Amino acid sequence: MTFSLTNSTCLQLIRQPREIRVVQTESNVLAAFSIDHAARITGLSKARLTRWDNLGFFSPEYIGDDDRGKPYARVYSFVDLVGLRTLKILADNYRVPLRELRKAASELKKRSKRPWSEIPLAVVKKKVVFELATQPRNVTDGQLIVKAIPLAPIAEDIRRKANLLRTRDESHIGKTEKRKYIQHNTEVISGTRIPVAAIESFINAGYSVKQIVEEYPSLTKHDIEPIRRRLQTAA
Repeated sequence: MTFSLTNSTCLQLIRQPREIRVVQTESNVLAAFSIDHAARITGLSKARLTRWDNLGFFSPEYIGDDDRGKPYARVYSFVDLVGLRTLKILADNYRVPLRELRKAASELKKRSKRPWSEIPLAVVKKKVVFELATQPRNVTDGQLIVKAIPLAPIAEDIRRKANLLRTRDESHIGKTEKRKYIQHNTEVISGTRIPVAAIESFINAGYSVKQIVEEYPSLTKHDIEPIRRRLQTAA
């Protein structure tokens, strides 16, 4: 599914096809997360997320290559967040070094595009192992499994924290705002970090109010309609 967003401030977001093996996104869970939300939910710092992205080790699912500097140019999916939390556990709890994670990633990506959220994994001697249902082995040297990573509880925790982001004060509905420390003073939907420009881009791309709300479940039609009317007036 490809979003071609045509506004001058917009981006092109690409959702790559995937085979979800373990974690599936439910319709009642937020589908798109800024780097700020990703950091808050996963416990990883924004600096670390940015470094992993720049290294090509872990990039967001939705990427706008022509607008990388904008706060909405790199958007994480729910499945991304599960993978990031898995990586945090591997790196911080089990002290698996980044060089080993990158080495494991090159092997695991032969089996899945998003292995950190889709393939059951474990750790032995600071190395990543897989094939837990058969004969568990190390990705690089074949050693046996010791410590399994619990994907289902990770996904449930991410789901719970993601849903907390949906809670908004009713007084914010239908309004926009600019605040110095929210998205670099970009105009956002009140009570959220969702840039108005991102909603304008979806509208310009032909998305209906219902489709936009499906992408941003924390919003309502009362948030979208004023932006649509403003675009119509400016046309």
